[in-house]
Amino acid sequence: MRIKRTVLLILFLLNPAFAFAIQDTEDNGAVLYGGLTEKEVYSLGNYAENIKTSGASVDVITLDEIKNQGSPVLTQLLNQAAGLTVQTESSPGSPSSLRMRGTDRVRLTIDGIRADRPSMTSPGMEFQYQLTDDLERVEIIRGPQGNVGGVNASGGLIALQTRRGRGPMSIEMGSEMGNYGSYKERFAIMGGDDKKDYYMGLTWFKTNGGMRATGLGTIDNNAYNNLSVVTNTGLRVLDGKAEIRDIFRFSRARKDIGINFHNDYPYTRYQAPYGNYGTNIDIMNVLSFDHTPTEWYNYNTKFGLYHNQSNNFIYPDFINTDPTMQSLSKIGSTRLNFMTQHNFNYREWNTFSVGYNLETEFIDSKSTMVNFGMTDVNNFTGSTIQNDVFVNDSINIKDKLFIRGGARLVNNSAYGTYVLPNASAALVLPTFKIKGAKTKFRGSWGQSVNTPTLYQRFARMRSMGYDMIPNPNLAAEKMTGWDVGIEQSFFNDKLTFDFGYFNNDYRDYINFEYGLTSYMYTNVDSARIQGYEARMTWTPNEKFKAIMNYTYTDSENDATGTDLPACPKNRLNTTLYWTPHERFNGYVGLEAASSRAMDSSVTAVRTPGYVDVRIGANVRLFSFKGAHVYLKAMIYNLLDQKISMYRQGDVYYYAPGIQFMAGVFVKYTLPEKENI
Repeated sequence: MRIKRTVLLILFLLNPAFAFAIQDTEDNGAVLYGGLTEKEVYSLGNYAENIKTSGASVDVITLDEIKNQGSPVLTQLLNQAAGLTVQTESSPGSPSSLRMRGTDRVRLTIDGIRADRPSMTSPGMEFQYQLTDDLERVEIIRGPQGNVGGVNASGGLIALQTRRGRGPMSIEMGSEMGNYGSYKERFAIMGGDDKKDYYMGLTWFKTNGGMRATGLGTIDNNAYNNLSVVTNTGLRVLDGKAEIRDIFRFSRARKDIGINFHNDYPYTRYQAPYGNYGTNIDIMNVLSFDHTPTEWYNYNTKFGLYHNQSNNFIYPDFINTDPTMQSLSKIGSTRLNFMTQHNFNYREWNTFSVGYNLETEFIDSKSTMVNFGMTDVNNFTGSTIQNDVFVNDSINIKDKLFIRGGARLVNNSAYGTYVLPNASAALVLPTFKIKGAKTKFRGSWGQSVNTPTLYQRFARMRSMGYDMIPNPNLAAEKMTGWDVGIEQSFFNDKLTFDFGYFNNDYRDYINFEYGLTSYMYTNVDSARIQGYEARMTWTPNEKFKAIMNYTYTDSENDATGTDLPACPKNRLNTTLYWTPHERFNGYVGLEAASSRAMDSSVTAVRTPGYVDVRIGANVRLFSFKGAHVYLKAMIYNLLDQKISMYRQGDVYYYAPGIQFMAGVFVKYTLPEKENI
């Protein structure tokens, strides 16, 4: 089996790195995932659609917004979106989890391929390893998306798109530095025409961390180091009716482990010695073929590989009497994907889609614990095979009523067969007697299933005095959810208000239970999450944009009557973009959240609420013969708050204090005649 996996990995890595040029949006919606505007969304149906006609709650973060924010890590970018909460232990690179509408059952895709790790302790992706410089677009779709999204999409779907080249060949170079020993170096080359496009980016980000903890101050051994390589290249063929794309992503990250606990925890805590660290390697390859042979029919096919290797090394602490004590864990996981979707367009009022998805997951891991010269080794392996078929139909009735419905049939080798229906509708009408205003009523309903990770079922992990116990009887989690909302726009969409209510009911909810020296994942008979969302967007002109989001979430474990973990009741964020002149743009972000429980027991400890303010600016210093030189600067945690999202016993983990980074960014575009 190991040889087979190695061969498959090599085959994927040897795929020819061809790419495609950008295809503009067509009236029939048969557009490839590229060249979309902020008013369009792709991931609802795997073809381009207008956000204004969607029955689901949708957000898009564009390339310009990603550049303006300037954050090197994805966790900080996502915390500015409505209904999202990224929980991180402390500084960049620390373990993180994302929740949408209170649940971490969120589907994540990169260029259409599922990207969460089979070996994780909870569904979702470890966002702390993702950098933002190579992202072109982030689509956020709230609510159950089990039909097109598939399993583990009950909270919603987040789709990341890799950058691609456009126009004459250009080169980007950047160098930044900041406090806590932070550095970021970047190089990228890109370009494209009507027959091809190409992009290659290399980013190195390093920081000494800056995590703080109760009674220990700033932790010295908390460094994070991430090297990322991304390519996106391709070719348009068949007289421009088809595109071939190959996207390759590689990252290697190392995080020093700054805090550990002695065996008599919670009575003694200590700062772990230098030498404790974890490493993470991600390899991802997506090969796709998109073809539009006629105006009424188009299809796409994707082959995907996602491989992860995570190693953790923990050695004796300075107060332990056993010099031999150490804990080593190595977790390897691989997922192979094949998917295809066929879209049939009847005039402008109906699009019918049918698709198939095949996923195979493998996990092969080892945990070694040495204590007083005795070695305890735990090996665990596991695999699943999943087949999906789905149908989806979108109907446009006189450009006023938009209806979507469909279902996905899922067969999983470990968890059985499920049918996941989904339906949504939007009614868009001119607002009575108000010129340039529209009123939109929207609603969606769906069912989803969240399968346990292989890690939760098979892994027995041992660390210093704390064990994770596997649960091979863990059942899949079932969810039924719905939401309704109203959106009011004025001045031809320059000012919009959106308010909605959501409700999710879970059966066999997957929850973790702590013991004195161990924890394991179990099923809770039922749980409920409901709440409200409010959003305001103001874009009076091309120079200014303001976004404000508020989310109230009421979650409950029906067995205990307590809040579900890591789910703040109140969350507010505001983002301002200002470009008064072509040579300058600025950014201000504010994020505030109330307290949250660390688990769903009746004795659960809580982390306090917090306020985080961030600012940033880009200034073009000068231009010379196709080269533009910019000065970049940003500050995080401007108010120097003790921001704590994670707690163990009486120990609070705090994010670093005021952080800043500044540097120079250069973009050089070759003259057209020198293009290769």
